[in-house]
Amino acid sequence: MRFESFVAMRYLRGKRKNRFISIITLISVAGVSVGVIALIVVMAVMTGFDNALRETVIGNRAHFTVNDMRREGFEDWRKVTEEIESACPGILASGPYIQIQALIENKGGRKANTVTTGAYIVGVDPQLESRVTSLADNLTQTEGRSYGRGSLPGDKEIVLGFLLANDLGVTVGDYVGVFTKNVKPAPLGTRQAQQLVLRVSGISQAKMSEFDQLFAWTNLETASMLSGRDRVDGIHCRIDDPFAAWKFADCVYLELGYNTVTWYENQRSFFDALRQEKLAMFIILTFIVLVAAFNITSTLIMMVMEKQRDIGILRTIGVSGGTILRLFMLEGLFIGLSGTIVGVIAGTLLAYNINPVAEFIAGLVGIDLFNSQIYYFDRIPTDVVPMDVAIITVSAVVLSFLSTLYPAWSASRLDPVEALRYE
Repeated sequence: MRFESFVAMRYLRGKRKNRFISIITLISVAGVSVGVIALIVVMAVMTGFDNALRETVIGNRAHFTVNDMRREGFEDWRKVTEEIESACPGILASGPYIQIQALIENKGGRKANTVTTGAYIVGVDPQLESRVTSLADNLTQTEGRSYGRGSLPGDKEIVLGFLLANDLGVTVGDYVGVFTKNVKPAPLGTRQAQQLVLRVSGISQAKMSEFDQLFAWTNLETASMLSGRDRVDGIHCRIDDPFAAWKFADCVYLELGYNTVTWYENQRSFFDALRQEKLAMFIILTFIVLVAAFNITSTLIMMVMEKQRDIGILRTIGVSGGTILRLFMLEGLFIGLSGTIVGVIAGTLLAYNINPVAEFIAGLVGIDLFNSQIYYFDRIPTDVVPMDVAIITVSAVVLSFLSTLYPAWSASRLDPVEALRYE
Protein backbone atom coordinates (compact mmCIF):
# COMPACT_ATOMS: atom_id res chain seq x y z
CA MET A 1 0.00 0.00 0.00
CA ARG A 2 2.98 2.32 0.47
CA PHE A 3 3.60 2.28 -3.29
CA GLU A 4 -0.03 3.19 -4.11
CA SER A 5 -0.03 5.97 -1.51
CA PHE A 6 3.26 7.38 -2.80
CA VAL A 7 2.11 7.47 -6.43
CA ALA A 8 -1.32 8.86 -5.51
CA MET A 9 0.26 11.72 -3.56
CA ARG A 10 2.66 12.41 -6.42
CA TYR A 11 -0.29 12.62 -8.82
CA LEU A 12 -2.05 15.10 -6.54
CA ARG A 13 1.00 17.29 -5.88
CA GLY A 14 2.67 17.07 -9.29
CA LYS A 15 2.32 19.66 -12.03
CA ARG A 16 -0.30 18.77 -14.60
CA LYS A 17 -0.47 19.54 -18.29
CA ASN A 18 -4.13 20.40 -17.89
CA ARG A 19 -4.66 23.08 -15.23
CA PHE A 20 -8.41 22.56 -15.53
CA ILE A 21 -8.10 19.25 -13.67
CA SER A 22 -6.28 21.00 -10.81
CA ILE A 23 -9.11 23.53 -10.56
CA ILE A 24 -11.70 20.73 -10.54
CA THR A 25 -9.73 18.98 -7.78
CA LEU A 26 -9.79 22.13 -5.64
CA ILE A 27 -13.51 22.54 -6.32
CA SER A 28 -14.06 18.94 -5.20
CA VAL A 29 -12.19 19.57 -1.95
CA ALA A 30 -14.14 22.79 -1.41
CA GLY A 31 -17.44 21.05 -2.19
CA VAL A 32 -16.86 18.37 0.43
CA SER A 33 -15.79 21.04 2.93
CA VAL A 34 -18.90 23.15 2.36
CA GLY A 35 -21.15 20.11 2.75
CA VAL A 36 -19.49 19.06 6.00
CA ILE A 37 -19.59 22.65 7.35
CA ALA A 38 -23.30 22.94 6.56
CA LEU A 39 -24.07 19.61 8.21
CA ILE A 40 -22.12 20.36 11.40
CA VAL A 41 -23.57 23.87 11.82
CA VAL A 42 -27.17 22.85 11.12
CA MET A 43 -26.98 19.79 13.37
CA ALA A 44 -25.40 21.87 16.16
CA VAL A 45 -28.10 24.57 15.92
CA MET A 46 -30.95 22.05 15.80
CA THR A 47 -29.51 20.15 18.77
CA GLY A 48 -29.11 23.46 20.60
CA PHE A 49 -32.75 24.36 19.93
CA ASP A 50 -33.85 20.89 21.03
CA ASN A 51 -31.94 21.13 24.31
CA ALA A 52 -33.08 24.70 25.00
CA LEU A 53 -36.71 23.79 24.38
CA ARG A 54 -36.37 20.71 26.58
CA GLU A 55 -35.04 22.89 29.40
CA THR A 56 -37.95 25.31 28.92
CA VAL A 57 -40.53 22.51 28.94
CA ILE A 58 -38.91 20.85 31.97
CA GLY A 59 -38.89 24.18 33.82
CA ASN A 60 -42.51 25.06 33.07
CA ARG A 61 -44.04 21.63 33.52
CA ALA A 62 -43.91 19.33 36.50
CA HIS A 63 -41.54 16.43 35.92
CA PHE A 64 -44.49 14.12 36.37
CA THR A 65 -48.12 14.47 37.39
CA VAL A 66 -50.17 12.14 39.59
CA ASN A 67 -53.97 11.89 39.30
CA ASP A 68 -56.80 9.46 40.02
CA MET A 69 -59.28 9.24 37.16
CA ARG A 70 -61.58 6.85 39.07
CA ARG A 71 -62.32 9.36 41.83
CA GLU A 72 -62.01 12.49 39.68
CA GLY A 73 -59.32 13.99 41.88
CA PHE A 74 -58.08 13.98 45.46
CA GLU A 75 -59.99 15.32 48.46
CA ASP A 76 -57.11 15.25 50.95
CA TRP A 77 -54.19 16.18 48.73
CA ARG A 78 -51.80 16.58 51.68
CA LYS A 79 -52.30 12.93 52.62
CA VAL A 80 -51.79 11.84 49.00
CA THR A 81 -48.61 13.92 48.79
CA GLU A 82 -47.21 12.22 51.88
CA GLU A 83 -48.10 8.79 50.42
CA ILE A 84 -46.33 9.58 47.15
CA GLU A 85 -43.19 10.96 48.78
CA SER A 86 -42.92 8.04 51.22
CA ALA A 87 -43.60 5.38 48.57
CA CYS A 88 -41.03 6.79 46.12
CA PRO A 89 -38.09 8.47 47.91
CA GLY A 90 -36.25 11.04 45.79
CA ILE A 91 -39.14 13.39 45.04
CA LEU A 92 -37.81 16.89 45.75
CA ALA A 93 -41.10 18.80 45.82
CA SER A 94 -44.78 18.33 45.07
CA GLY A 95 -47.91 20.45 45.03
CA PRO A 96 -51.62 20.24 44.11
CA TYR A 97 -53.30 21.71 41.06
CA ILE A 98 -56.77 22.30 39.61
CA GLN A 99 -57.11 22.91 35.87
CA ILE A 100 -60.18 24.67 34.44
CA GLN A 101 -61.23 25.79 30.97
CA ALA A 102 -62.45 29.37 31.08
CA LEU A 103 -63.20 32.54 29.15
CA ILE A 104 -61.31 35.65 30.24
CA GLU A 105 -62.56 39.17 29.52
CA ASN A 106 -60.68 42.41 30.02
CA LYS A 107 -62.16 44.96 32.43
CA GLY A 108 -60.37 48.10 31.28
CA GLY A 109 -56.67 48.16 30.40
CA ARG A 110 -55.06 49.49 27.23
CA LYS A 111 -57.81 48.31 24.89
CA ALA A 112 -60.98 50.37 24.96
CA ASN A 113 -63.12 47.62 23.46
CA THR A 114 -64.01 44.43 25.31
CA VAL A 115 -61.84 41.44 24.43
CA THR A 116 -62.71 37.86 25.39
CA THR A 117 -60.47 34.85 24.88
CA GLY A 118 -60.27 31.24 26.02
CA ALA A 119 -57.62 29.97 28.41
CA TYR A 120 -56.70 27.22 30.82
CA ILE A 121 -56.68 28.40 34.41
CA VAL A 122 -54.46 26.38 36.73
CA GLY A 123 -55.13 26.65 40.44
CA VAL A 124 -52.01 26.00 42.53
CA ASP A 125 -50.56 26.52 45.96
CA PRO A 126 -48.21 29.41 45.03
CA GLN A 127 -45.50 28.55 47.54
CA LEU A 128 -45.42 24.83 46.71
CA GLU A 129 -45.69 25.46 42.97
CA SER A 130 -42.62 27.71 43.07
CA ARG A 131 -40.61 24.67 44.15
CA VAL A 132 -42.08 22.41 41.45
CA THR A 133 -42.10 24.64 38.34
CA SER A 134 -40.59 27.96 37.21
CA LEU A 135 -43.78 29.97 37.76
CA ALA A 136 -42.16 32.38 40.23
CA ASP A 137 -39.05 32.81 38.04
CA ASN A 138 -41.20 33.54 34.98
CA LEU A 139 -42.84 36.61 36.53
CA THR A 140 -41.08 39.23 34.47
CA GLN A 141 -41.20 42.69 33.01
CA THR A 142 -41.96 42.28 29.33
CA GLU A 143 -40.50 44.55 26.68
CA GLY A 144 -41.88 48.07 26.47
CA ARG A 145 -44.17 47.71 29.46
CA SER A 146 -44.20 49.86 32.60
CA TYR A 147 -45.30 47.22 35.09
CA GLY A 148 -42.83 45.29 37.21
CA ARG A 149 -42.43 41.62 38.00
CA GLY A 150 -45.70 41.35 39.86
CA SER A 151 -46.34 38.62 42.40
CA LEU A 152 -47.74 35.13 42.74
CA PRO A 153 -51.54 35.05 42.89
CA GLY A 154 -53.35 35.60 46.19
CA ASP A 155 -57.08 35.43 46.86
CA LYS A 156 -59.09 36.60 43.84
CA GLU A 157 -55.88 37.32 41.92
CA ILE A 158 -54.58 35.87 38.68
CA VAL A 159 -51.26 35.57 36.85
CA LEU A 160 -51.62 35.73 33.06
CA GLY A 161 -49.35 34.40 30.36
CA PHE A 162 -47.44 37.12 28.54
CA LEU A 163 -49.20 36.71 25.17
CA LEU A 164 -52.59 36.20 26.83
CA ALA A 165 -52.18 39.49 28.73
CA ASN A 166 -51.10 41.20 25.50
CA ASP A 167 -54.22 39.94 23.67
CA LEU A 168 -56.46 41.19 26.46
CA GLY A 169 -54.58 44.49 26.71
CA VAL A 170 -54.14 44.29 30.48
CA THR A 171 -51.18 44.81 32.79
CA VAL A 172 -50.40 44.20 36.44
CA GLY A 173 -53.05 45.87 38.59
CA ASP A 174 -55.83 45.67 35.99
CA TYR A 175 -58.92 43.49 36.38
CA VAL A 176 -60.29 40.67 34.26
CA GLY A 177 -63.56 38.78 34.32
CA VAL A 178 -63.31 34.99 34.35
CA PHE A 179 -66.24 32.85 33.16
CA THR A 180 -66.39 29.13 33.89
CA LYS A 181 -69.07 26.46 33.75
CA ASN A 182 -69.61 25.52 37.38
CA VAL A 183 -70.01 21.77 37.86
CA LYS A 184 -72.54 22.17 40.69
CA PRO A 185 -76.10 21.75 39.36
CA ALA A 186 -78.35 24.76 39.60
CA PRO A 187 -82.13 24.61 40.02
CA LEU A 188 -84.04 22.66 37.35
CA GLY A 189 -80.94 20.52 36.69
CA THR A 190 -79.05 23.15 34.71
CA ARG A 191 -75.40 24.01 35.24
CA GLN A 192 -74.57 27.35 36.69
CA ALA A 193 -72.21 29.77 34.91
CA GLN A 194 -69.64 31.16 37.32
CA GLN A 195 -68.08 34.59 36.94
CA LEU A 196 -65.41 36.16 39.08
CA VAL A 197 -63.60 39.46 38.66
CA LEU A 198 -59.91 38.92 39.43
CA ARG A 199 -57.02 41.33 39.80
CA VAL A 200 -53.95 40.68 37.61
CA SER A 201 -51.14 40.21 40.12
CA GLY A 202 -48.40 39.22 37.65
CA ILE A 203 -47.41 38.40 34.07
CA SER A 204 -45.61 35.15 33.31
CA GLN A 205 -43.21 34.86 30.37
CA ALA A 206 -42.41 31.17 30.02
CA LYS A 207 -40.71 31.53 26.60
CA MET A 208 -43.09 28.98 25.09
CA SER A 209 -46.12 30.12 23.14
CA GLU A 210 -48.27 27.30 24.56
CA PHE A 211 -47.86 28.60 28.10
CA ASP A 212 -47.74 32.31 27.28
CA GLN A 213 -50.84 32.22 25.08
CA LEU A 214 -53.14 29.72 26.78
CA PHE A 215 -52.40 29.55 30.51
CA ALA A 216 -53.24 31.61 33.60
CA TRP A 217 -52.69 30.80 37.28
CA THR A 218 -54.70 31.39 40.47
CA ASN A 219 -54.42 30.02 43.99
CA LEU A 220 -56.38 26.91 45.00
CA GLU A 221 -59.15 28.81 46.80
CA THR A 222 -59.92 30.98 43.76
CA ALA A 223 -59.79 27.94 41.45
CA SER A 224 -62.23 26.08 43.74
CA MET A 225 -64.67 28.99 43.52
CA LEU A 226 -64.39 29.01 39.73
CA SER A 227 -64.76 25.24 39.34
CA GLY A 228 -67.22 24.55 42.15
CA ARG A 229 -65.09 21.57 43.16
CA ASP A 230 -63.65 20.80 46.58
CA ARG A 231 -61.10 18.38 45.14
CA VAL A 232 -57.79 18.94 43.39
CA ASP A 233 -57.25 17.34 39.99
CA GLY A 234 -53.81 15.97 40.81
CA ILE A 235 -50.34 16.46 42.24
CA HIS A 236 -47.37 18.05 40.47
CA CYS A 237 -44.01 16.45 41.34
CA ARG A 238 -40.40 17.47 40.81
CA ILE A 239 -37.35 15.20 40.97
CA ASP A 240 -33.59 15.65 40.69
CA ASP A 241 -33.20 14.09 37.22
CA PRO A 242 -36.10 14.93 34.85
CA PHE A 243 -34.99 12.21 32.43
CA ALA A 244 -35.66 9.61 35.13
CA ALA A 245 -39.27 10.76 35.54
CA TRP A 246 -40.61 7.53 34.04
CA LYS A 247 -39.03 5.52 36.90
CA PHE A 248 -40.87 7.56 39.53
CA ALA A 249 -44.06 7.48 37.48
CA ASP A 250 -43.88 3.68 37.35
CA CYS A 251 -43.13 3.58 41.08
CA VAL A 252 -46.23 5.63 41.94
CA TYR A 253 -48.41 3.51 39.65
CA LEU A 254 -47.13 0.17 41.01
CA GLU A 255 -47.06 1.17 44.68
CA LEU A 256 -50.22 3.31 44.93
CA GLY A 257 -52.19 2.60 41.75
CA TYR A 258 -52.49 6.26 40.72
CA ASN A 259 -52.28 7.37 37.09
CA THR A 260 -49.13 9.26 36.12
CA VAL A 261 -48.04 11.40 33.17
CA THR A 262 -44.43 12.52 32.65
CA TRP A 263 -43.29 15.80 31.10
CA TYR A 264 -42.07 13.92 28.01
CA GLU A 265 -45.43 12.19 27.48
CA ASN A 266 -47.12 15.60 27.60
CA GLN A 267 -44.90 16.84 24.75
CA ARG A 268 -44.16 13.57 22.93
CA SER A 269 -45.47 14.70 19.53
CA PHE A 270 -43.49 17.95 19.76
CA PHE A 271 -40.16 16.25 20.47
CA ASP A 272 -40.85 13.49 17.93
CA ALA A 273 -41.41 16.22 15.32
CA LEU A 274 -38.08 17.86 16.26
CA ARG A 275 -36.30 14.52 15.93
CA GLN A 276 -37.84 13.84 12.52
CA GLU A 277 -36.97 17.37 11.36
CA LYS A 278 -33.35 16.92 12.42
CA LEU A 279 -33.14 13.61 10.53
CA ALA A 280 -34.74 15.17 7.44
CA MET A 281 -32.29 18.09 7.49
CA PHE A 282 -29.36 15.67 7.79
CA ILE A 283 -30.54 13.70 4.75
CA ILE A 284 -31.19 16.84 2.69
CA LEU A 285 -27.83 18.44 3.49
CA THR A 286 -26.02 15.18 2.79
CA PHE A 287 -26.87 15.80 -0.87
CA ILE A 288 -24.37 18.68 -0.79
CA VAL A 289 -21.65 16.18 0.05
CA LEU A 290 -23.06 13.84 -2.62
CA VAL A 291 -22.71 16.55 -5.26
CA ALA A 292 -19.11 17.06 -4.15
CA ALA A 293 -18.60 13.30 -4.45
CA PHE A 294 -19.73 13.48 -8.09
CA ASN A 295 -17.07 16.16 -8.58
CA ILE A 296 -14.50 13.71 -7.23
CA THR A 297 -15.74 11.12 -9.75
CA SER A 298 -15.40 13.55 -12.65
CA THR A 299 -11.95 14.64 -11.42
CA LEU A 300 -10.69 11.06 -11.31
CA ILE A 301 -12.15 10.25 -14.73
CA MET A 302 -10.27 13.18 -16.28
CA MET A 303 -7.16 12.24 -14.31
CA VAL A 304 -7.32 8.68 -15.67
CA MET A 305 -7.59 10.07 -19.21
CA GLU A 306 -4.61 12.36 -18.56
CA LYS A 307 -2.51 9.56 -17.03
CA GLN A 308 -3.19 6.86 -19.65
CA ARG A 309 0.47 6.81 -20.68
CA ASP A 310 1.62 6.51 -17.05
CA ILE A 311 -0.86 3.71 -16.40
CA GLY A 312 0.32 1.87 -19.49
CA ILE A 313 3.96 2.12 -18.37
CA LEU A 314 3.08 0.91 -14.85
CA ARG A 315 1.18 -2.08 -16.24
CA THR A 316 4.07 -2.86 -18.62
CA ILE A 317 6.64 -3.04 -15.80
CA GLY A 318 4.42 -5.48 -13.89
CA VAL A 319 2.09 -3.39 -11.73
CA SER A 320 -1.17 -5.33 -11.35
CA GLY A 321 -4.64 -4.05 -12.11
CA GLY A 322 -5.52 -4.29 -8.39
CA THR A 323 -2.66 -1.94 -7.57
CA ILE A 324 -3.91 0.58 -10.16
CA LEU A 325 -7.41 0.21 -8.69
CA ARG A 326 -6.16 0.97 -5.16
CA LEU A 327 -3.97 3.83 -6.44
CA PHE A 328 -6.89 5.82 -7.85
CA MET A 329 -9.17 4.88 -4.98
CA LEU A 330 -6.58 6.35 -2.60
CA GLU A 331 -6.27 9.45 -4.75
CA GLY A 332 -10.02 10.06 -4.51
CA LEU A 333 -9.97 9.31 -0.79
CA PHE A 334 -7.20 11.86 -0.26
CA ILE A 335 -9.40 14.49 -1.95
CA GLY A 336 -12.40 13.49 0.18
CA LEU A 337 -10.38 13.34 3.41
CA SER A 338 -8.84 16.76 2.74
CA GLY A 339 -12.27 18.30 2.27
CA THR A 340 -13.68 16.46 5.28
CA ILE A 341 -10.87 17.55 7.63
CA VAL A 342 -11.13 21.18 6.51
CA GLY A 343 -14.93 21.00 6.83
CA VAL A 344 -14.85 19.49 10.33
CA ILE A 345 -12.43 22.13 11.62
CA ALA A 346 -14.19 25.07 9.96
CA GLY A 347 -17.68 23.76 10.77
CA THR A 348 -16.88 23.23 14.46
CA LEU A 349 -15.33 26.70 14.77
CA LEU A 350 -18.33 28.26 13.00
CA ALA A 351 -20.82 26.39 15.19
CA TYR A 352 -19.13 27.65 18.36
CA ASN A 353 -19.02 31.22 16.99
CA ILE A 354 -22.32 31.31 15.12
CA ASN A 355 -23.69 34.26 17.13
CA PRO A 356 -20.85 36.73 16.33
CA VAL A 357 -21.02 35.65 12.68
CA ALA A 358 -24.81 36.13 12.61
CA GLU A 359 -24.45 39.58 14.20
CA PHE A 360 -21.79 40.55 11.66
CA ILE A 361 -23.96 39.44 8.71
CA ALA A 362 -26.99 41.20 10.23
CA GLY A 363 -24.96 44.40 10.47
CA LEU A 364 -23.93 44.12 6.81
CA VAL A 365 -27.39 43.46 5.38
CA GLY A 366 -29.35 45.45 7.96
CA ILE A 367 -31.69 42.55 8.81
CA ASP A 368 -32.18 40.88 12.19
CA LEU A 369 -31.37 37.27 11.33
CA PHE A 370 -32.48 35.98 14.73
CA ASN A 371 -35.38 37.92 16.22
CA SER A 372 -35.54 37.11 19.95
CA GLN A 373 -39.22 38.11 20.07
CA ILE A 374 -40.00 35.34 17.60
CA TYR A 375 -37.69 32.60 18.83
CA TYR A 376 -37.73 33.51 22.56
CA PHE A 377 -33.93 33.17 22.74
CA ASP A 378 -31.60 36.15 22.85
CA ARG A 379 -28.86 34.07 21.19
CA ILE A 380 -28.80 31.21 18.70
CA PRO A 381 -28.53 28.07 20.84
CA THR A 382 -25.89 25.61 19.62
CA ASP A 383 -24.59 22.32 20.93
CA VAL A 384 -21.82 20.49 19.05
CA VAL A 385 -22.30 16.78 19.81
CA PRO A 386 -19.17 14.67 19.15
CA MET A 387 -21.31 11.75 17.96
CA ASP A 388 -23.01 13.97 15.35
CA VAL A 389 -19.60 15.18 14.14
CA ALA A 390 -18.37 11.58 13.95
CA ILE A 391 -21.43 10.49 11.91
CA ILE A 392 -21.00 13.44 9.53
CA THR A 393 -17.28 12.67 9.12
CA VAL A 394 -17.88 8.98 8.40
CA SER A 395 -20.71 9.82 5.95
CA ALA A 396 -18.49 12.24 4.00
CA VAL A 397 -15.61 9.74 3.84
CA VAL A 398 -17.91 6.89 2.75
CA LEU A 399 -19.46 9.00 -0.03
CA SER A 400 -15.99 10.06 -1.15
CA PHE A 401 -14.89 6.43 -1.23
CA LEU A 402 -17.92 5.33 -3.25
CA SER A 403 -17.25 8.10 -5.77
CA THR A 404 -13.81 6.60 -6.52
CA LEU A 405 -15.00 3.10 -7.45
CA TYR A 406 -15.94 3.60 -11.11
CA PRO A 407 -12.92 5.74 -12.17
CA ALA A 408 -10.51 3.42 -10.32
CA TRP A 409 -12.12 0.35 -11.90
CA SER A 410 -11.86 1.96 -15.37
CA ALA A 411 -8.15 2.69 -14.77
CA SER A 412 -7.49 -0.91 -13.67
CA ARG A 413 -9.14 -2.23 -16.83
CA LEU A 414 -7.04 -0.06 -19.16
CA ASP A 415 -5.16 -2.12 -21.77
CA PRO A 416 -1.44 -1.10 -21.69
CA VAL A 417 -1.10 -1.81 -25.43
CA GLU A 418 -3.89 0.63 -26.25
CA ALA A 419 -2.49 3.15 -23.77
CA LEU A 420 1.01 3.12 -25.42
CA ARG A 421 -0.04 2.56 -29.07
CA TYR A 422 0.57 6.14 -30.16
CA GLU A 423 3.44 6.99 -27.77
